[in-house]
Amino acid sequence: MKARIIFHKAGHLLRYCTSPGASIVALRPMGHRATLLLLCGCFLLPAIAGAVAREADREPKEKIKTFRINIQRLQEGIATQQEQYLEATNKEKSLLQELETLDRRLSDQVARLKTLLGRLSSQQVLITEKERELTEVRAEKDKVQRHLLKRINAYYKMGNIGLLNVIFSAQTLPELLRFHDSFQSLIEYDQNVVATYRKSIADLERVTRSLVLEKNVLSNFIAQSVTEKENIDATKEEKEVLLQHIRTRSKLHRQAIKEMEQAATDLTASLLALKKKEEANEQGFLRRKGALPPPVPGTVITDFNQATTNALGIEKQSEGIAIEAPNGTPVKAIFPGTVIYAGYLRGYGNTVIVHHGFQYYSITSRVEKILVAKGDEVNTGTVVGELGETATLIDKGLYFEIRHRSDSLDPMHWLDTRKLQTPGQNPG
Repeated sequence: MKARIIFHKAGHLLRYCTSPGASIVALRPMGHRATLLLLCGCFLLPAIAGAVAREADREPKEKIKTFRINIQRLQEGIATQQEQYLEATNKEKSLLQELETLDRRLSDQVARLKTLLGRLSSQQVLITEKERELTEVRAEKDKVQRHLLKRINAYYKMGNIGLLNVIFSAQTLPELLRFHDSFQSLIEYDQNVVATYRKSIADLERVTRSLVLEKNVLSNFIAQSVTEKENIDATKEEKEVLLQHIRTRSKLHRQAIKEMEQAATDLTASLLALKKKEEANEQGFLRRKGALPPPVPGTVITDFNQATTNALGIEKQSEGIAIEAPNGTPVKAIFPGTVIYAGYLRGYGNTVIVHHGFQYYSITSRVEKILVAKGDEVNTGTVVGELGETATLIDKGLYFEIRHRSDSLDPMHWLDTRKLQTPGQNPG
């Protein structure tokens, strides 16, 4: 029994065992400590692949049968791991959206706090001003009231105008009467002033109480806003910790790039190992160079040998082209041949490989739905699959390669380019 290690995009290492006729047992994703210990083992993949190739040369039929079984069971394990990876990716996107929402809420809360604190400061200034005015009015009222008491006291000491006042006063009776009336008018005036001050004091006290009440309400608003801001800060911190935990898996992106390169090498080996026969007319494919119909009509968005970066930030050099076409577009065979592979292929997605004879192969990947099976005979225009949104979630467009033996060829030299468009080109 042989132990093999594969690296899955979600940042986990998966271990499985294979032996002729034995099943593949996928263990649960390993912890980070085990991950670090097993990373070194990934560098042994080329040597393992070489050993498997040599074994295939020695026992081709048995190895091909075992390889088919392994491919089918690996598809199930890879599909499960792919779902976990997509779930983690969606969770990261969701967390980023939540953090963006929290940032906006924090910004609004800070602005609200700033406004409330400004209003509270202005309110305190008004309260201080009213308290100062109240103190001044009370002082003036007390001053007038003391002056009034003196006048009233003098008035009562003078008493009413009688016979004795007239006899002993140096003033005449009319003068005494005018003085008495004037004095009484002064007292009434002072009383009115005191009443006015009292009313002013009552008004100021009422305004002050209202201002203090409003200040208390503002203080409560501020306290609630501070509490809400603290809660938002705490929630944001928790989300950032969780996001950082998810992103720790991205540290293994470099290893994922190596695995994608290894997937291309494995694809070449698979093509050479799985071929059964060549077409009777071996030169037919070559004679159709430049006139082959494209697998789908559409726009070429990735050229041969173009450096690309997918939605995961992984960079690689394209060994084929990518064609953008609407979802639901049927994917067709470009030339008669035999389907030697139809299924999920690591690093490529859902893939259909057709052998057209003379060791020429067409490889069509990122297919949403595969409509052919391994061993099927196809003709030019046979529908082998269908485009869809999920298949192009990570890399855009239908991926298409043409290979001769293990060499990648520029599909644009083989296809009828009149049926394809380039970005910015108008149809027609």
